[in-house]
Amino acid sequence: MKTSLLAFDDGNGDALNLRGFVDSLDENAELIELDAHVCFIQSTLSVSELSDRFLQFAGSRLFFVTDVTSSEFAGRMPGVYWDFIKSRSLESAAE
Repeated sequence: MKTSLLAFDDGNGDALNLRGFVDSLDENAELIELDAHVCFIQSTLSVSELSDRFLQFAGSRLFFVTDVTSSEFAGRMPGVYWDFIKSRSLESAAE
């Protein structure tokens, strides 16, 4: 699993179906929302594949996707965030 960061603007104001987007990805894909316009995605898909799939949901929104899998990370975030980020990292290291 790779971890990617997705950031997008509010576009035309229509509700964005993030659940539908995640459901369109691979079987074990997950998403954690940081706020209304930023989220982390865990998926086996590449950045370009994620971008292509998000384009179908984006409407008029501008968006940015980047792979942060191998980046070092630190900071002050809620426990649920660290559970989401570290669970896959530790799982991959054990394989």
